[in-house]
Amino acid sequence: MRLTLCIPGLLLPQQALLDTARDLPLPALATLLGRGRAARLACADHYEWLAGACGWTALPGAALRLLAENGEPAGDAWLCLDPVHLKVHRRGMALDDPAQLQLTDQDDAELRAAVAPLFAAFGELSGGVPGHWYLRLRHGELIDTEPLPQAIGRDIDPRQPAGPHSVQWRAALAEAQPVLHAHPVNQRREAAGRPPINSLWPWGGGVLPLTIPPSPWTTLAASDAVIAGLARRLDASLAPVPQSLATVADADLVVIDALADAARRLDAIAWSEALTRLEAEWFVPIAAALRAGRLNSLRLAGFGGDRGFDLSVGRSDLWKFWRRPRGLAEVAA
Repeated sequence: MRLTLCIPGLLLPQQALLDTARDLPLPALATLLGRGRAARLACADHYEWLAGACGWTALPGAALRLLAENGEPAGDAWLCLDPVHLKVHRRGMALDDPAQLQLTDQDDAELRAAVAPLFAAFGELSGGVPGHWYLRLRHGELIDTEPLPQAIGRDIDPRQPAGPHSVQWRAALAEAQPVLHAHPVNQRREAAGRPPINSLWPWGGGVLPLTIPPSPWTTLAASDAVIAGLARRLDASLAPVPQSLATVADADLVVIDALADAARRLDAIAWSEALTRLEAEWFVPIAAALRAGRLNSLRLAGFGGDRGFDLSVGRSDLWKFWRRPRGLAEVAA
């Protein structure tokens, strides 16, 4: 059995990582990091890494998520244009977690209808599940944006649309904000003490490649709708994320997002607790399975703090006692 773990949020910014992980009891992870072969990644997020593993230059997140929701992306260029809540941040405005908005079908449809004319020059706006909006681009003109999962909790200013059409896009997004602010749906939400939908986030632009690449994996275990769409496109199976190595079953790629939220919020306590659980539920059993021959190899891709690393560990590597244990901060430096 060969296992690949992809863990967004495994890394914090370097100084925070040094301060937080230094005294954590993580002997199994340290052994894996020290005995294996680690390399810094040029990509800083797991979507980009997944795209590279499939032989694509970028992951067409909108088309893949639409595919997961039983849509038909065909050969068109798609863009996610998701409703979001921007909150006051110590350095300006930050993107709140859209999962907390809990839009109803009716509210979602009303808000989407109100802003659709503002983006008609770019394309046709449609909806998937509540909170998932899709723009079928008329001319296939993409913009440079940051994936929404990576932007949550962060200052939005450096993550605004860039590229040849960024001026028009920023103008349309600015025009949408007062429309959303005055909408009865938001007035009802604010009266009920719920966060308003006060902006939109474009991301995941691209065209679904018509040629299906050979899949690096047979079964993907993930809770992310984009990765669910990727599994469908690769003709691979999709499984729920297991709680531990003991319940992996047939999955050969597991995307674990247990650290992602705490890492985005720079919540050192929650991050430390989640990493300690991963040590007990994953890294200790993985090291034991490698030694016993129940697992042939591990590939670990970790991300966070705008950087990433790729680790490969084979069964024989664990017997190389001269390779000293290493911490996350050392591997990610």
